Amino acid sequence: MFLGYIGAIAGGIGLAAMLLIVSKLFRLKLPRWMYPAVGGLGMILLTVHIEYSWYDQVRSNLPEEIEVVQTFDYSVFYQPWTYLIPRVNRFVAIDHTTARTNPDLENMVLVDVILMERFSPALIATNIINCQDGERVLLGDDTELDENGMPVNGDWIAAGLDDPLIAAACARHSPQTSS
Repeated sequence: MFLGYIGAIAGGIGLAAMLLIVSKLFRLKLPRWMYPAVGGLGMILLTVHIEYSWYDQVRSNLPEEIEVVQTFDYSVFYQPWTYLIPRVNRFVAIDHTTARTNPDLENMVLVDVILMERFSPALIATNIINCQDGERVLLGDDTELDENGMPVNGDWIAAGLDDPLIAAACARHSPQTSS
């Protein structure tokens, strides 16, 4: 975030300096207010570019095994252009390298879910996904498991088979969909 501010200030100063050089080279008589206005506009445009390119930059740096399954658009009143063109400020991804199945529980997939949000550290949440019923449960430190490896005290979320997280995990790891 701090480097974004430094970059925006440098971009604004650079744009104002370019205008000053062009006006001196071509002997243009520009109003004095034009230089700080162009510098401010440059800062705003660079900041908007950084905000809109965050998701693409983060996604391009993810390994192939990490699949983005859902994105969330963001609009806010102090950035009115986001109502016309919303930007992605967070997303959900699955780390397929951590996915595990249990031969005794064919419809269940254990997978790490990555939650990424702009200006926040990544969160990794381990979930058990029921590919038959379209349910998932978050596993925490206090989750107790029975002898089959199923959570005893977990709260199952009935998201449905069309939920992007459940659909992506089951499409790749469930024995029913793999065969």
